[in-house]
Amino acid sequence: MEPVPVLNVLEGPLTGRTYEVTPAGLCIGREPTCEIVVTDAGVSRQHARVLLHNGMVWVQDVGSRNGVFVNGNRVPDHKQIKTNDKVSVGINVFQLAMQARTSPGPTLPPVPVTAPSSGRLVPLLIGAAALLFGVTLAIYLLTR
Repeated sequence: MEPVPVLNVLEGPLTGRTYEVTPAGLCIGREPTCEIVVTDAGVSRQHARVLLHNGMVWVQDVGSRNGVFVNGNRVPDHKQIKTNDKVSVGINVFQLAMQARTSPGPTLPPVPVTAPSSGRLVPLLIGAAALLFGVTLAIYLLTR
């Protein structure tokens, strides 16, 4: 299995939790829509973003009042982080690590496929034929 970057929570109310870093990114903040919700009063609603881009992990301060720190140094806007770097957001400390993915990711439940009853099949075929005719006519008229 290919290792994936994760944020391990070392300090704060979420200590012990692990979050996978994806290209979509992880928002850290007090807002309930964030992927990592922290209740620290020193953290903005949307405080920081950690994302995977071109195989590298980046941390970004998204306009917080109290800042984002990597290994004790304030991040002015964004910074690439490496394995074992510590990211501080308020009283929360996260550490970047590489971890084997435990599952292939979320899977959707199978969708049952049922054939339409014979009473619905004829109107379905007529509709499909009408659609095909309309598309063919449109192509003919556009290419003339």
